[in-house]
Amino acid sequence: MPSSALTDLPPELLDHITTYLHTASSISNLGRVSKTLYAFVQKDAWATFNRTQFPSVSPVTPPSHKDAAQTLTALSRAWDRRAFMARQVEPHGTITSFPGDNKVETWKRPKGQTIGYTPHLDVYEEVGATWRDRREVLAFSAGAELCVREKTSNGEGEKVNWTTYRPLSALEGKDDITTLHLLRPSPDSKENAPQNLVVGTANGDLQLISLPKGGGKEVIKSYFVTQGVPIRSSSLLHHSDSQSLMVANLGDSRIALYPVNSDTQKTAPLCEFDVHGAPTSGHSKKRQRLWSTNFISPQHLAVGLGPSQEPIHIYSVTPTGIKTEPTRTFGLQERHNNQLDGIVKAPTSSVYPIVPLPPSSASDSFVGGNIFLSGAYDAVIRLHDLRSKRDVEQVFIDPTDDSSIYSLLPRGQEKLVAGTSRHSLLKVFDLRLGAKCYSYLDATQETTGALTHQTHSPETMNWNLFARPTSTNRHRNAESSVYSLSASSPHSPYLYLGLESSVVSLAFTGTMDRHPDPVFFHPWQISKKGKGFVNDYGAREVANLAMYDQTPDMKLLTQKSILDTWRTAKGSGRQPSADGSLVEGLDERWKTEGTEGQWRQSQ
Repeated sequence: MPSSALTDLPPELLDHITTYLHTASSISNLGRVSKTLYAFVQKDAWATFNRTQFPSVSPVTPPSHKDAAQTLTALSRAWDRRAFMARQVEPHGTITSFPGDNKVETWKRPKGQTIGYTPHLDVYEEVGATWRDRREVLAFSAGAELCVREKTSNGEGEKVNWTTYRPLSALEGKDDITTLHLLRPSPDSKENAPQNLVVGTANGDLQLISLPKGGGKEVIKSYFVTQGVPIRSSSLLHHSDSQSLMVANLGDSRIALYPVNSDTQKTAPLCEFDVHGAPTSGHSKKRQRLWSTNFISPQHLAVGLGPSQEPIHIYSVTPTGIKTEPTRTFGLQERHNNQLDGIVKAPTSSVYPIVPLPPSSASDSFVGGNIFLSGAYDAVIRLHDLRSKRDVEQVFIDPTDDSSIYSLLPRGQEKLVAGTSRHSLLKVFDLRLGAKCYSYLDATQETTGALTHQTHSPETMNWNLFARPTSTNRHRNAESSVYSLSASSPHSPYLYLGLESSVVSLAFTGTMDRHPDPVFFHPWQISKKGKGFVNDYGAREVANLAMYDQTPDMKLLTQKSILDTWRTAKGSGRQPSADGSLVEGLDERWKTEGTEGQWRQSQ
């Protein structure tokens, strides 16, 4: 079609044509045809590309849809190639310590317990006037201590500030933090406004804490009335235009709903009640307890409990509180061979994490707070729909490992990341709900005219990661659970994991990528001394991890060091071995190690 014919088309038809352009280079080439089409691409085409190719992870209104497309395509490629770098996250540099507003150079790990601390995580990000202007705030617990990192960047460099808070009278074990939430700042907040957090502890304290910035010396605290009952879990319902709400699980069976207001010194619950699960059957008479509470929408609260035949309860949230009787309970019925008529008797189990499925820009009505995921003691992840008569719509099972599911994090409607109860094992599932549209292989074929064959079957899209370094680390327990998972947004390349006595960051980017996403990363370069590599991470070490596909042969892959990877790529005496140690289609750091069982025994 001549360019003049294209420019004569109405915007609606041009936008429809754009939906058939599956690569960023196609959109860019369209903008080179004429000034008219260039204007169309800048105004509309990039937004359409993001919406159609990344319907569940695309940001709604980024400052630049073109820059957002670069981030989304780079991140998708990194996930497909399993290209990431792992680092342990802990306070370093100059740390502001409260109470007292003291400056310390070295962070001291919690001591005094026979087992390590359990980190609880929360993180959010703000995008500034440009796509590169960003502020990320990460908070995690370390026993009784609260650690907060504020990272600001503009694509050229970044600035990191660490703040810690530990009450003077806190005792390890007794006063450990059991739940925390970062409160998002209001749109009119000043740059040096205090960071507000909600923190619950094992001794029954539930507080709103304001950590000062800009020279403040006092930590301001307000209290939620709990009668001293231990805080087991909580969930925060953020409202940008009205008061936020928080629900807390007190003890083994009690639920309390609170308004969140930093101007109130003491806050009583709007309502509270006890949750009683369905009785267990047969010889099992274990005591039931609540394990999790989570808002799956502004109208619905989900509660996970057990052991029970109906371990999921859904409660209606109203303007006056929470209805004390569940509107629905879910059992754990499963389908055989994905056939709807193959229903088996519901098992008795406990449900730990419950998370809502994120909406899609292409199908908001499909989700709408009705669809959610649960993880259970029986190692099964289930997808549920409030509108369906069935208890379970779909199950996600790893045939290679039967660890209980302790944490869940959907990445849009494309992938699901699950943390397990042992081996520091992280599981990645392909949700296959129709949200995965973009493929970097299409872009490769378009730019080179040739394409190396790579199979993406359901089996090879599901994989497991040992989220601890292969080298010995005295601070990391080999049998640790993955207690918590968090990410600031579906399009962020950073994923944070809470392991025993450790927080690990996974940054999804290619090792040898000469043109990484400039919003978050700079190309790796050899240091001036020739002994290592540096980039926007600075000098902090990159861990080497291990993974395997959820397939019967369970062939283990391990990551080489950055330096060894660079030497292999440059051909400086370290070439791929004859046994195929470099894995086609994956990041250059991966090499074949053996079987998962052999490796685990050697550890």
